[in-house]
Amino acid sequence: MTAGRSTLDPKLDIVFWMLFGEERNRALLLSLLNAVLQPQVPIETVEVLPSEPEKSTVADKAIALDVRVRLVNGEQVDIEMQSQRRPALPQRMLYYWARLYTGQLARGGDYRDLRRCAVVVFADFSMLAEQRFHSCFRVQEAHGGALLTDQLEVHVLELPKLEQSPPGNDEQELTLWGRFLSATTDAQLETLAMQHPVIKEAKEALEDLSADPEARDRAYWRETTLLWQRYEAVVAQREAREAIEAAIAEGKAEGKAEGKAEGKAEVLLKLMTLKFGELSPAVAQRIAAGDEPQLDGWLDRVLTATNVDQILGER
Repeated sequence: MTAGRSTLDPKLDIVFWMLFGEERNRALLLSLLNAVLQPQVPIETVEVLPSEPEKSTVADKAIALDVRVRLVNGEQVDIEMQSQRRPALPQRMLYYWARLYTGQLARGGDYRDLRRCAVVVFADFSMLAEQRFHSCFRVQEAHGGALLTDQLEVHVLELPKLEQSPPGNDEQELTLWGRFLSATTDAQLETLAMQHPVIKEAKEALEDLSADPEARDRAYWRETTLLWQRYEAVVAQREAREAIEAAIAEGKAEGKAEGKAEGKAEVLLKLMTLKFGELSPAVAQRIAAGDEPQLDGWLDRVLTATNVDQILGER
């Protein structure tokens, strides 16, 4: 919790999971799914598939706290909150989709029985070049945009981009949900609750959850684990940088400037790939062409940057 707020933070994955996975909060889950997927016929009922983690695993860094649901027509949706950037997140999303999709078919089954699957990820960080809050990815022909199949959908909702959403957009209910998840004070939650009855219901459900001592305990241990994970990642990055720079200083010395620049470019590429996933050829070429002062500046920004542009952009 933060100053000005008495409720648990739904951007924490365990809180998101407890809030939307509860049977008594099914109306909230239905509203959120309809707002994201925008089906032609509103979703009125879902089956939440078992995914209850053991209490002892809440502090496991690798645990996946996703809500998996099956619709009445057999379609499945995996929805989760990501509060911190993970390596290879796009690949992770595709893996989740593949797990749902292939899990439908037993040996010898008919491919025509396969039903659409979707992955929905709320991210408390920016990860895409698009300025939209809500991005949807499908399998389409690269030139004309023809859809190969409607059976794959990946939705990415980047909460930091909410402020860039134009007023009166065509996803107003989804924007309200985004603001509910992003709220930092009780006053903000109260204001949002007055704008839509389902958000009022969500606020009350979050207050009930926050009053549960067991839920607060699980949230505390989960948040502590994630904070330690972030700290360890920062330390590992710093140690890697220091070790490689030491090797550069010793091994290239007599230290030609171009040798140092090459080593620093290699360090920067490794750190940015770990943090943001595979880099585009254009970004890799720009780093390779950087001189030593540029590379020093870029390296200094790696630990605090949330996207590639914040590192390579001019200040």
